[in-house]
Amino acid sequence: MAHSNQISNKFPPEIEKTISRIGERIRIARKRRGLTMEEMASRMFVTRKTLSRLENGSPGVSLAVLASALWVLGLERELDPVALPESDEVGIFRERQRLPKRVRGLKKEDDLEF
Repeated sequence: MAHSNQISNKFPPEIEKTISRIGERIRIARKRRGLTMEEMASRMFVTRKTLSRLENGSPGVSLAVLASALWVLGLERELDPVALPESDEVGIFRERQRLPKRVRGLKKEDDLEF
């Protein structure tokens, strides 16, 4: 039990809340489909305890477990848009800042000096 508290204390509160919300959403989706925890865990190839940790928002649960849960629920497409390069506004802004102010034309082959 102390181990999970150590992991939990390493994350900002906003991240902990987000992880908890994701777990709750997975629980709701599982229940809507009429799946018991045992059935869902079996389909995910994990233990019931691991599924419980996911649904309770434990930050130590692996990304593979999350992906597996989404796959069982038919929601795996929800992972695809995570961290898309074209959605990275800060990265795009910084990349544009690094672009040269001026672009020089390439030298023609006969202009090359050897």
